[in-house]
Amino acid sequence: MDAAYIALIILAVIYVPIWLWVWRKPQQAERYHLVKYGPCIMIKTQLGMRTMDRCAKYTRFWRVFGFCSKVVSAVLFFLMMYMLIVALMAVPGRLASGSSIGIEYALAIPGFNPILPLSYGIVALVIAMVVHELGHGIQSRANGVKVDSSGLLYGVVPLGAFVEPNEEELSKSSRRVQMDMYTAGISVNTVVAVLSIVLMIGACGMVSSDYGDTAGVYSVDSGSPAYIAGIPTSALILEIVDEDGNQISTDTVVYNNVVSFATTELDPTQLYDVTYLLEDGEHTVEDVQLGTFIRSVTVGSPADEAGMKPGEMLYTLSLDGGEPVVISSPYQFTEFMADTQSGQTLTITTVSVYDGTGEVEVAGTYTLTLTDRNGQGFAGLSVNTSGIGLTTPDIRMDIASDPFYGATDPYSYITSFFGFLSGPFNGMDPISDSLKWWYDVPLGDVFWVLLSLLYWIFWLDILLAISNALPAYPFDGGFIFAGGVSWLLEKLGIRDAERNKRISDSISNSVSTVVLFMFMIVVLSFLL
Repeated sequence: MDAAYIALIILAVIYVPIWLWVWRKPQQAERYHLVKYGPCIMIKTQLGMRTMDRCAKYTRFWRVFGFCSKVVSAVLFFLMMYMLIVALMAVPGRLASGSSIGIEYALAIPGFNPILPLSYGIVALVIAMVVHELGHGIQSRANGVKVDSSGLLYGVVPLGAFVEPNEEELSKSSRRVQMDMYTAGISVNTVVAVLSIVLMIGACGMVSSDYGDTAGVYSVDSGSPAYIAGIPTSALILEIVDEDGNQISTDTVVYNNVVSFATTELDPTQLYDVTYLLEDGEHTVEDVQLGTFIRSVTVGSPADEAGMKPGEMLYTLSLDGGEPVVISSPYQFTEFMADTQSGQTLTITTVSVYDGTGEVEVAGTYTLTLTDRNGQGFAGLSVNTSGIGLTTPDIRMDIASDPFYGATDPYSYITSFFGFLSGPFNGMDPISDSLKWWYDVPLGDVFWVLLSLLYWIFWLDILLAISNALPAYPFDGGFIFAGGVSWLLEKLGIRDAERNKRISDSISNSVSTVVLFMFMIVVLSFLL
């Protein structure tokens, strides 16, 4: 059994008796500041009360901040719903591919969750939770609402911190006060995230590299020619020589934010000698198959229906029975496809991946009819250079320090930002440890520690802000959505308080149920 499941079972075995004791003996539990909260336990304290009171004295500032908070929350609400809908539409393809990331990704425990480092994760998570709840508490106090307690919400694993405004006083407050309080946590997390990313970008401006434009290996696909040849991640490719001793250009080109060799001289039926640089010096590896490697085939695409499988090398492409063209690089493949249209017939030949023995042979010939994507022909192939995720030190640093890298229009700004948020799943924080030797930085290792800490503070704060904008209970967004519905009903003429509340509660609960159901489907599609 996976270690994550074992740990979860152990934590549950420990937690359940504690929860039962709190439930059956609430008065005794309260002596230890423990209160049952549904399936969770609230650990109540008075931590942070004085800080809230001191900050809340600036009532004019918090009034303006409350207005800004509602604007920020509205923007993040639409962003979160967009993310949720896109993720929901991708569920069938994800299930068909059989890919999952495992239950350990659902547990927000630094060091246990594969993408949350222990040290940076703990510090950043504490900061994110504390400032979020302080935002709620300060805004409550600034509007004259008492805060009864603060503390930790626990349910098998820590679920977050909380601040508990006095329910009676809050219920009697105006809608503006309630909305200011509910939106405060989201906006404070957003402010901290923005400050962190600004500081991080400024720090990245102090980084330089002697290898700025050199082709570098960012990742290597298992089973690819690069993997078989033993080319490691973080290698800087200095030289490529063909079987006749001719040197092949290692110049790179960027297309759709993807780096490729610009050369048209590579032939996947031939073998090459590759010289690369590591931190410990130069190395040369012989008999490397270079060309366009098929990483994946989109489910239901023309290539999939034609029977194509990942793990082979593209050899030639022929459009509508024309002369076959040898495809040397992903860049050449993209240029070729840019001149195609839906309905055209594409003939593809592939060659097998060289395994170090025998010869490279033609693996198959496939004929397919292109469909349309963004006004050009679509085959459904994802490719790279011999299984290498190529980059350069300069490009890698630009991507690491720019959440909107490569964006040119409103839609691409959103997709670029989502790509930046997915960085931890690709080992970015913001620069992978194996790549740090590419760069010269001030303060040495201390610089990387500070840069990584800023990155994780940004990442966890912005994720906490976005997720809390989800219009579902118990997220802040559920209460914000209910307040928005109540305001809209009032504008539509429903001013009777009881009727307004009854209708807004009904709408909000229904939306919350649907959104939570959508959210759980998406989460389960990733985990199972």
